[in-house]
Amino acid sequence: ADAVLPALIAGLAAWDVEARRAAVGTVGRLGWRAAAGAPRLRELLYDGNVWLRVDAAIALWEVSGRAEESVPVLLTAWEQNHRVRVRVAECLARTGPVGAGSDAARVLLAELTSVRRHNAPEGDCGSHDTYTDEKLLALCRRALPGNTGKEPT
Repeated sequence: ADAVLPALIAGLAAWDVEARRAAVGTVGRLGWRAAAGAPRLRELLYDGNVWLRVDAAIALWEVSGRAEESVPVLLTAWEQNHRVRVRVAECLARTGPVGAGSDAARVLLAELTSVRRHNAPEGDCGSHDTYTDEKLLALCRRALPGNTGKEPT
């Protein structure tokens, strides 16, 4: 981590958004060993690209071990762009369960009880849309309090 962290932190300021996302993901996977990257990750929470904001929020949570800065960004992105929901739910399921009665629990329950599914384009769908939707619902269930992490049979 010590050998690559300076280059990764520099990558967090790259001009190309995909290069920044790659650096963010790698910094996050380093966990607490990349804590020096936390200030730059915090700056990225306000980037104009929703995917970069989500990735930065997840990475910040992974390097800091603290959810309070990341969860509001993740939930805002959830409302702004339905396509980020699987990525957000993956994070919440991995770090969860979320607190009962929390904003995250409210959002996950709303997703589970929604009749209208969000991953298919209006009036159109494909087999992958169904897979993605089922994955989203499974992750929502796994992230909620009281869940054993096992899917119902």
